[in-house]
Amino acid sequence: MTNSSGSSGDITGLGNDSKLEQTPVILIADDDPSIRLVLKHSMEQSGHHVIEAANGLEAVQAAIRQTPDLILMDAVMPVMDGFRATEEIKKISGCEETPILMATSLDDDQSIARAFDVGACDYITKPFNWSVLKHRTTRMLFAADAERQIRHLAYHDALTGLPNRMLFMDRIDQAISRAQRENGKFAILYIDIDHFKVINDSMGHAAGDQLLNIVSQRLTETLRKTDTIARLGGDEFTIIIEDLEEAESVVLVAKNILATLDKPVEIFEKEVHIGGSIGIALYPQDGENFGTLLKNSDTAMYKAKELGRQTFQFYEHEMSLKAMRRLDLENQIRVALKNEEFLVYYQPKVNLLSGQCQGMEALVRWQHPEKGLITPDEFIPIAEETGLIVQLDEWVMHTACQQFKKWEAAGYPVNNLSVNISARHFKEGGLLKHCKKLIEDIQILPGYIEIELTESALVDNYNSAKEILHEIHEMGVRIALDDFGTGYASMSYLKEFPFDTVKLDRSFVQGVPEDVEDTAIVIAMIQLAKALNLNMIAEGVETELQKQFLTDHGCVYGQGYLWSKPLAANEFERMFFS
Repeated sequence: MTNSSGSSGDITGLGNDSKLEQTPVILIADDDPSIRLVLKHSMEQSGHHVIEAANGLEAVQAAIRQTPDLILMDAVMPVMDGFRATEEIKKISGCEETPILMATSLDDDQSIARAFDVGACDYITKPFNWSVLKHRTTRMLFAADAERQIRHLAYHDALTGLPNRMLFMDRIDQAISRAQRENGKFAILYIDIDHFKVINDSMGHAAGDQLLNIVSQRLTETLRKTDTIARLGGDEFTIIIEDLEEAESVVLVAKNILATLDKPVEIFEKEVHIGGSIGIALYPQDGENFGTLLKNSDTAMYKAKELGRQTFQFYEHEMSLKAMRRLDLENQIRVALKNEEFLVYYQPKVNLLSGQCQGMEALVRWQHPEKGLITPDEFIPIAEETGLIVQLDEWVMHTACQQFKKWEAAGYPVNNLSVNISARHFKEGGLLKHCKKLIEDIQILPGYIEIELTESALVDNYNSAKEILHEIHEMGVRIALDDFGTGYASMSYLKEFPFDTVKLDRSFVQGVPEDVEDTAIVIAMIQLAKALNLNMIAEGVETELQKQFLTDHGCVYGQGYLWSKPLAANEFERMFFS
């Protein structure tokens, strides 16, 4: 049933849905005060709340003020008859589905047909059989309530109770119509909850559901009643802000939302921190229909994520062009995987004392049929975002191990192959199973393989990461921490995880020996690796001066353009094994 402030079946209004009360509201429209009195008494005895109108015009005005659950409408009344009033009431937002029982002394076929034509649901003639009338109204209320509940389920999110995508589309259309009539503006805010997946994966789906309910409640409390908030799915919410005098006024709304999302959330007696990224599209400059506005606000949201999260970004045309290029590249990556356009290149890892190649790192390249060789910087981030990186990682591991096996069979001095594993691949699981299958299929000794992980692969998944890495290490596979020194917790990770090797990030190596701070950092890291009995490889070695400095301070291995850029397998073979 509806309450006195609006109908739960409203799929076109822009206000947030109120909690429904149990008392049905019935509007009685009849010019005979004695009939109204008897009807009112009968309806109130049945537990209904009654609104009275003495003519059709009063009935229309009453329906505007308070959406009824059922209307008993006399056909013949002064000022405005019941037929015209029914037509007008059906135009009122929220009253489109309100059942109307036409109660009148007219019983001719033409009047009955007209009643149904203008929107009445049923027809009863005077004088009333009060028992029949009472049962008929009860039946109509029950049927209307059941229909409203079905519509509510169809148009609202089952978890949060917020409008869903279908209802949000309708409300955008209504906002566009109003803005066109009034030459106004409105904004769409596309909100993505930061770190939701981490909480959902680590604490369980029940925790994720609780978090979404807390977020929806916070967002609702932050907004005006005239604003619309919807949940599109997952951790994505959208908001319509109407009556914008200037675009800048939505900035305050976005800041308030970010502030409320930044507050800690208690889930199962544990405090967690989230945040949000918001994309903003404005009508009409950023789109004139639902699809364009939603797409552009989504594009702006991804830009906000790129800027570091917990921020908002307005849509710009350049973003759309970038998004189209990104989508095109994503599709091309899928085709490239299918058509085997990717290549594995190898860069030597060199013993700084002997100058001999001690192993190699496998690096993926893309030989595009039209664009030529594409560097990883262009396609790896997109492969990460879309999940294609898992398939790509596995292909690189398999191809590199097969090549390593060929070199070993040829008697070449190889004893170590490093392969990068993406953060997403590691977090989504399956790495342990893939390593076992790889070793079994190719018959390669586990000790020859070294997987390289960056800290980002571990930071959001600490406990399970530790368990998986220990299992992989127990198989005999070696483990390296890549980009050592760039993460905020790398030092503690060296104690907790079974690393065999640390790779000193090139950003520090480039500054030695001229830069005092880089020099001090590099010396300290070499000493730390020695103390923990870890191998250290310095990345990005480009000059003899850098090599000599590293050698003088006890770094044993190096990698960089001083010896070679990454090479195709046949070129690597000619340069280092001939």
